[in-house]
Amino acid sequence: EDAYLIVNPNSDEGEGYIEIDTIKKQIRGYNPVHRIYQGWGTPAGYNGYFVIEYQNEIEEYGTFRYDSLFAGQRQIADGTDIGAYLRFKIHPEEPVLIKAASSFTDMEGAQKNLDTEIPHWDFDRTRQELNSIWEQRLSQVTVQTNNRNDKEKFYGALYRASFLPRTFNDVDGRYPSFSTGHPFRQSANGRNYYEDYSMWDTYRALHPLINILTPKKAGDMMQSLVDKYEQGGWLPIFPCWNSYTAAMIGDHCISALGDAYIKGIRNFDINKACEGMLRNAFRTPATYEEYKNGMGRRALNSYLKYGYIPLEDSVPEAFHTCEQVSRTLEYAYDDFVLAQVLQKLETSDDYFPDPQKAGLYDTLMIRARYYRNVINPGTGYAQGRYADGSFLTDTGNAFSFTRFITEGAPCHYTWYAPHDIYGLMECMGGKEKYIAKLDSMFSEHRYWHGNEPCHQIAYLFNYAGQPWKTQREVRHIMKTEYLNAPGGLSGNDDAGQMSAWYVFSAMGFYPVCPGTPYYIIGSPSFPRMSIRLENGKTFTILAHNANKKNIYIQSAKLNGKEYDKNYFTHQDIIQGGTLEFQMGPNPNTNWGASALSLPPDNMK
Repeated sequence: EDAYLIVNPNSDEGEGYIEIDTIKKQIRGYNPVHRIYQGWGTPAGYNGYFVIEYQNEIEEYGTFRYDSLFAGQRQIADGTDIGAYLRFKIHPEEPVLIKAASSFTDMEGAQKNLDTEIPHWDFDRTRQELNSIWEQRLSQVTVQTNNRNDKEKFYGALYRASFLPRTFNDVDGRYPSFSTGHPFRQSANGRNYYEDYSMWDTYRALHPLINILTPKKAGDMMQSLVDKYEQGGWLPIFPCWNSYTAAMIGDHCISALGDAYIKGIRNFDINKACEGMLRNAFRTPATYEEYKNGMGRRALNSYLKYGYIPLEDSVPEAFHTCEQVSRTLEYAYDDFVLAQVLQKLETSDDYFPDPQKAGLYDTLMIRARYYRNVINPGTGYAQGRYADGSFLTDTGNAFSFTRFITEGAPCHYTWYAPHDIYGLMECMGGKEKYIAKLDSMFSEHRYWHGNEPCHQIAYLFNYAGQPWKTQREVRHIMKTEYLNAPGGLSGNDDAGQMSAWYVFSAMGFYPVCPGTPYYIIGSPSFPRMSIRLENGKTFTILAHNANKKNIYIQSAKLNGKEYDKNYFTHQDIIQGGTLEFQMGPNPNTNWGASALSLPPDNMK
């Protein structure tokens, strides 16, 4: 009977090339890479090469264009819907063995990757090698439960949180320069160069998860961001396809770099990183072409002039235009994280004295409060603001999608001051009004888990001394927004962020404010969960009686001592130990509720 292999070079611009080599039993080809988001469709300066080897003898080969076949033709190029095909004559149940590799440098790189990573034709060996890789990854966290569905949901989430950012270099360390593609660069011995950071999504939980589970890899990922800054001249905002993109909003490479450094990761150049972060925070590109190309913060001049981005600035040179209020809120957070890095650097052995940094901590901490400038004191919700200082008068838009908010409504983004929740309470008119607004996010079904801006909201009850509400809402989200089935996520997984939220929440805590060493306690869902740390230690969470009904914390102990705080620190994890909970079906409204139990005030 016949078996076919069909290969399409998959160039959207119709610029791909593919060839058949019957002597080497290979199909080879390449696609010129084109940029995405800002600069969409323009050449990225490098190609994606692939080599496919087959073992079986072929009966026929050829190429095609649309529905036209060209039997016996060995190569085809420059067109959409083109490709190559092979026809094999096989016996019943005879396997057809194919192996493939790719490279972003050249065809020799693709061949070397293939020869190094799969140097044989033993399918079972390859499968076992892959199984071992995934077993090592997934066993970094072990959970014990009698509920198979919950276990599958957890490990499915950890699996999906394991793909990006991805290794971009060949096995010999070569990779294309960031932003231009040439010259080819050589990564340092034993270090990979990473690419495709969906940073607006992943700084929230994915990168903090990587910092816990694989801090060495996290440092390599951060060094890759530093490399991009050195090669391109600006720290990227949302690096994809090895290019600047200006996609989404914020400046969250600062968050990722800052969180890694604050949590003790040191295998990247923090001084060079700090140089790039400060450049983004205080300077704009010298030319319009650089800015248009995606370099630098969008609308930085307005942000610095007004203390917010006014509605008159439509932010034209961005993949997401407008969204002025959301940008203001996220820049304020990024400025806070950068301030924390400067403060920690000054007291560390990593510090390289620079008189230009003098006074910048205070400046950045002032800017960290700029989020207040877009919270309307009359409503307590985020609101668009004009250059003259006046707010939009449409007070009913808090619950509708609007152009000054990114992918959501003002009620979603109002809560985006993760670094200053107590200041946000003040903006809303005090603790009671804060609680009422927070309650309404769930009682009025305003919470939207399908997109990232809401991901920290359920954990904010802890700051008001009502952690039992966090426990209730987090468990409800886990139950209703994550299904163990195809299409079971409530939104795009966004490079693993949606799944990283679940991993953290199932373990029982969440990094509400990356760039600080604190984790906010939720509702641990497994009777036993252990994290096997890279330093050889283990951090274990015991949740006695935990099940679908017993979702509320009754009491807690940390390393055998009574524990009443509704948060813990990164140091508690990496030094190893045991956090132990007694769980029950009814709220204990006293646990974690006192003033001494609340998360620290980051602004003091």
